[in-house]
Amino acid sequence: MRERTRLLFGIVAACIYVLPMILLGEQAHVRIHDNLDSNIVWYKTLVDTNTLFTGLQMNVPDLVNGVVSRNAFVSSFTGIVWLYQWFSPYTAYVVSQLLTRIFAFLGMYLLLRDHGKAVIPHSYALWVAVLFSWTPFWPSGMLSTLGMPLLLWAYWNIWKGRRKKANILVLLLVPFYSSFVLGIVFFLATLAIYHVIKEIRGRHFHGRFWLAYCTQVILYLLIEYRLVYSMLWEDELTSRNDFETGTNGFWSSIRLFFKHLVLGHTHDRAVQSPIILLTVFVVGVIVFRKREEASKSIRSLIWFLLGLSLWYAFWFYDGWNPLKQQVSLMRTFNFSRFHFLQPMVWYALFFLMLDWLWTASKRKWVIGLLITQTIVLLIWNPEFVYRHHPSYEAFYATTQFDDIKRYIDQPTTDYQVASIGMHPAIAQYNGMRTVDGYVNFYPLSYKASFRKVISGELDESKQLKRYFDTWGNRVYLFSSELGKTYEFTKHHQVPIRHLSIDVSQLQQIGTTYVLSAVPIKNAKSIGLRHEKTFQERHSAWKIRLYRIDIPAKK
Repeated sequence: MRERTRLLFGIVAACIYVLPMILLGEQAHVRIHDNLDSNIVWYKTLVDTNTLFTGLQMNVPDLVNGVVSRNAFVSSFTGIVWLYQWFSPYTAYVVSQLLTRIFAFLGMYLLLRDHGKAVIPHSYALWVAVLFSWTPFWPSGMLSTLGMPLLLWAYWNIWKGRRKKANILVLLLVPFYSSFVLGIVFFLATLAIYHVIKEIRGRHFHGRFWLAYCTQVILYLLIEYRLVYSMLWEDELTSRNDFETGTNGFWSSIRLFFKHLVLGHTHDRAVQSPIILLTVFVVGVIVFRKREEASKSIRSLIWFLLGLSLWYAFWFYDGWNPLKQQVSLMRTFNFSRFHFLQPMVWYALFFLMLDWLWTASKRKWVIGLLITQTIVLLIWNPEFVYRHHPSYEAFYATTQFDDIKRYIDQPTTDYQVASIGMHPAIAQYNGMRTVDGYVNFYPLSYKASFRKVISGELDESKQLKRYFDTWGNRVYLFSSELGKTYEFTKHHQVPIRHLSIDVSQLQQIGTTYVLSAVPIKNAKSIGLRHEKTFQERHSAWKIRLYRIDIPAKK
């Protein structure tokens, strides 16, 4: 197979994973957590409110009572938000998926082909690269995780003196479609440590490499100018200052280590279990026994993966707390996220183990492992994984919300809403202003004001109290009867018998209406008047519209 044909075949194979989203349109099922409930709405709101390029001192209206700084959201120069300017939200989402998976495939294939030092034919490197592109990455991460192989390929080309225009192009363009904080900073830190050690051992300075490295770091800082500004010059206390420093004891940390090693993290799943993990166990035992020079890379990557999971698990160890209390950056910045490197490392290790089996004349094993891992990843397709959750269309329920807005019959700028039993993002997506929401951070003063609304419910649930007080980025109308569940669809109705919220305080922070996905039995007694219940066949929800109606004091 010619190289161009091979690349074209791989690109098509990478795109096949997105095919259900293309064919089903908005009836497709996609991830809700940290996706439909947040990021997609953030991008849409930045576009709808014309705040994409607003000033450093400005807030974003419509979300969380308009108190959230524009700097809490994605940079104005990050490519994913441009897609939401050019296309409808769903189309932008699908295009982003396609772009990320195509460049994930290209990066991993080029890395394995040019730097893998393997005997196995290139077609198997292509297969592994396609599988890597199919991993269920966090959608808003863009190339933060899946673009690492492409960056590493370019950096190693420069290190080895291979002057290619593609190297410069990759290093200059990837920063515009990735997140410095959510992945890349940990990749660059690891890259620097590794190559400083190589410089010391080799006693040869690679000037071009370090020039490229420093240029890219500066480029990332320029792109993330809002983040830089907020870290260096904003002095307002935010919800991040309340973040929990860590409560895991030693044995809890050990359990977390094994859980992470086997299952990975929700934002960067490699789907290493069971196939890749079993392969590592079997091949690893052999290569550690023989300790051959040819298998040194396999041993090194295994140790590296173990180290990444250990670091992640013990970042939340309570033994760190005295130091974290002294250094605020250790509380407000999540240094555990070196785990974002794991998908790249898992599939690089998988390829090296397949190469080892190939040289050991276990070629049927190689094909069998690749076929089984292909099946595993197909099962992890979002259309299958989230089939029991609302589709994109059913989740956002635009037709139903059009009915609600017509009933209210006021400009959406004249009132604010709060939601119970459903994500506030749904109302936000439909152009309603909300006093609640899910954001990266917001003023600590507003957290205190909102806490007064839900303090009665927090007192009824230790889980919710800890969740809000030690994190709190979900500014939700919690109910102790519902718990940490926000998807009470029309087919899953759990009435709230006694809602203990301060409706007067809710009104004071600017709320006019409450949208509830479940009936509130004591609504009238706490000052909520039921206006109407809305249903629509394409919607996942049965929404009760309540108006705040507090009797005047005599």
